[in-house]
Parts: sequence; C-alpha cells; structure tokens
Amino acid sequence: MARVMICDDDQELATQLVAALEAAGHEAEACRHTMDMLRGAAAGRFDLIALGLDMAGFGRAGAVEALREVAPRVPVIALHERPGEIMHAATQGAHFAAVLPRSSAVKNFLYAVACAQSAANNTSPRHRLKAHTNGLLTPRPAPMPVIVAS
Repeated sequence: MARVMICDDDQELATQLVAALEAAGHEAEACRHTMDMLRGAAAGRFDLIALGLDMAGFGRAGAVEALREVAPRVPVIALHERPGEIMHAATQGAHFAAVLPRSSAVKNFLYAVACAQSAANNTSPRHRLKAHTNGLLTPRPAPMPVIVAS
C-alpha cells in the first residue's frame, strides 16, 4: 500500500480522494499548502503525491521543480482544470505519473495511483488495482461453471 499526499486547495475534492484511497487500503492525507507537501516529501513520508497545479500561490511549475529537488523519486499525479496545459509543460521537462482533469472519476484517480505504483515496482497496474480497490470498482462476473450430467 502507498502513503499518498493530496495537496490541493479544493478541500472537497481532497477529502473525496483521501476517503477513496483509505477505502482502497492506502494511507492518505491532505493539505492545502504546497510548503506542507514539500516538508513531508523531504522527510520521506510519501510514496506518491497528487498535486493540484492550478492552485493559487506557490504552485504550478515552481512547486513541481521544488518537489523534484527534495523528493526526486516520488511519483506525482497532476490535477488541473485544463490538463492540456500541463501536458504541454510535461513536454518541456516536467515528468508526471499521470495528468488528470479535476472532473475525473475517483476510479480513474485510483487507476492512476495503481499505475504509478506499478511503474515504481514493475508490476501490472490492473493486478494492483483489483487487489486494492476493496470493491470500489465493479468486478467482472465469474464464469458460470459447466455441469455435465452423466
């Protein structure tokens, strides 16, 4: 399981994502200020960080650059109202595990978390997602057994 920080000034979204992560068996917490996230990352408290890149104040490229200095191996999931802008930034040298629009479904966020973990551990994201969602996603029905009468 991952230790995840959600750093965003949208507390409703952050609370929803923390609840989903905890239901999936992860340790999760939220903060509203980039400096709190940077302090925790520098202390090695997180395996993954989801960062709202359209926050007011110290956010955006400056936050990503500072995060890369204090915790270069921690995957970052970027949240943004207009993810196309962030994808352009990613081509300019910023690297993200995922870039998601704020309107993404929780299951898409959990899949991005599974993919980020898988990249770090060289495992299948689908396997990790199934193993750790605790029923948050609709499972495929099991095949019906074939009974042969003799």
